[in-house]
Amino acid sequence: MDPHPQAPTAPPAPPAPRATTRAPAPSAHVRSLVLVLVGALALLTLLAPLLAPGAHAAPPGSVEIDDAQGVIDDPDALEGRLQDIDLREAAAPVDLKVVTLDISGHDADPSADTGLNDAVLHFARSEHPDWIDGEKWADGVVILAIDPDNRKVGTYAGEDVKLSDGDFEDVQDAMKDDASDGAWADAFDAGAQKYADLLGRPWWRSPGAIIGAFIALVALGAGAVAALARGAGSRRRVRTARERFDDVRAKRQETDQAASRIPRDSSYGATILADVEDYRRAVDDAETASSVLPARPGPLWGIGPASARRAKEFAASVEVADRADDTIIGAARLLGRTGDFRSAWEEERRPLDESLAAVEQTIAEVLESADDADADADADTHGEQGATTGSDAAAGLRSTTRQVSSDLEEVSTAYLDGGISPDDALERLDELTERLSVASERLRDEAIGARTQDEDEAKVMRDAEPEHFASDFPTSVRGRQFARHPQDYVSGYSLSPVLWTGAWYGGATTALDTHRNPSASSGSTSGYSGGGFSGAGSSSSF
Repeated sequence: MDPHPQAPTAPPAPPAPRATTRAPAPSAHVRSLVLVLVGALALLTLLAPLLAPGAHAAPPGSVEIDDAQGVIDDPDALEGRLQDIDLREAAAPVDLKVVTLDISGHDADPSADTGLNDAVLHFARSEHPDWIDGEKWADGVVILAIDPDNRKVGTYAGEDVKLSDGDFEDVQDAMKDDASDGAWADAFDAGAQKYADLLGRPWWRSPGAIIGAFIALVALGAGAVAALARGAGSRRRVRTARERFDDVRAKRQETDQAASRIPRDSSYGATILADVEDYRRAVDDAETASSVLPARPGPLWGIGPASARRAKEFAASVEVADRADDTIIGAARLLGRTGDFRSAWEEERRPLDESLAAVEQTIAEVLESADDADADADADTHGEQGATTGSDAAAGLRSTTRQVSSDLEEVSTAYLDGGISPDDALERLDELTERLSVASERLRDEAIGARTQDEDEAKVMRDAEPEHFASDFPTSVRGRQFARHPQDYVSGYSLSPVLWTGAWYGGATTALDTHRNPSASSGSTSGYSGGGFSGAGSSSSF
């Protein structure tokens, strides 16, 4: 007998009834995306016979580069890039032809609207007759052409691979930004990419019902792609902003300490203290936005307008904070002459240094090109300074440059040695910049007078502005002062005036050309000046 009998074991309790929980309803943007995808799948099923592999397969085409102007740095590399672009969704192979030429060298008039069209046709007839079939471009041929000197782009194609007039113009527009920057290979790459996007599959051969279904499928697919792209962009924006915000947080203490050291009695310091308020507000906004963002955004997060907006707001706040903290830290070093104040000083004088170094190049670009444009001078008669030798504005700018360069070194030495206060040193930099701005403005006025024929044209050039210039010196204390108090500076003042003038001239000449020939920029010009040739294509100016 067991001396320690155990108490009888109680029967096991029945299992507790399971709580019935209802899954949360999917969000509106997820439901919308599901409906779009379901509709797309249904239409795709209807179109399966048309879209099946091999239904419209075409053998690979070729890429041929004729760089008569020698402006493409690496034709082999460009050929490789273009070979990777899928231009084969047509009924026949697509042979892409890339051409650079000079209109005047091909029995054509550069000033005529059809100048590039005529030149390309002449070039094809003389060098590549296989590109032509009777009075049309040969089937499968797509030609992208640029005249760098006359600033023209053109697109031409065989009847089986041609685009609409509007689509030809869209291809040219895709090329113009890179062409304006002289990035010729990138311009051709952009044009080929756009052409591939617009060419599409020859669905016009399908019955009308399939056409309607295809259009609906494209619309649904575009909606789904747009939503997914918005989501991917939002998640990428949040990821990048979080990395930047980590840097902002890591520098928060240093930035706050720097802000506390900025002299309250400094006029330049007062501007930075205003930036401190913007910085703190941006950090607070970023912290608030970060707190409501998911720690790990899911694969569909961001496709809805609300979440995409939160991602943009967070990124914008981080951008302001990340830009301001470097300015605040540098300003504290500069105005207090502490830490690495020498680097802060170098950053302040950099815009002036870069302008001083660009004087001769800017004079040559502005005045010699103006002289060539209106006086049609022979380039061989110009020396290094050429037509600028007799220019009062050029002589004045050179003289000012010598004086400013000498004074700049004196100011720099005085600041670094402690012989002048930071505010006085910055005021001297502003004075030197002002003198260079005035001299640069005289150069601009002389260029305007040389190129224009009346006051309307002069106003067009005067009002032209360079693009993306103000952001070149984002952390400059003087730049922040000028941004907040522009009324305190002379007309025509720029932080780096000679660089500004060089950038202005490019935009001003383009604006003047557009003013003189508005049709060149308003759209493409199709057709050819003579004969019976009627191949598809057009050209426009950039």
